Amino acid sequence: MTEFRSRHEAAAADGIGIYGISVDSVFSHGAFAKELGGLPYELIADFERKMVTEYEVRRDDVEGYSGIPRRTVYVIDREGIIRYTWVTSREMPQPDYDLVVEEARKAASL
Repeated sequence: MTEFRSRHEAAAADGIGIYGISVDSVFSHGAFAKELGGLPYELIADFERKMVTEYEVRRDDVEGYSGIPRRTVYVIDREGIIRYTWVTSREMPQPDYDLVVEEARKAASL
């Protein structure tokens, strides 16, 4: 989240929107953003877990945490087409942020 925060201004200048989505409540999003020193982009609450289910990143294999998502990054163009996807793995627990921004710039220019 903080890495995208540091890239937000340049991304916005390129016409790229950044959003965070979590299955937590709007209230916990506020506390989370405050804990991080603020975030310049919106956090969307998927409390009913509809998006994580529809985007097929829902996890039900962690006892006591049914419906948590896998950490995932999507680059979606203006038409709603997914142009790039990154899903966390043991080999790559964090995305290549430069690549994500590059793919987002490509999608923004379509």
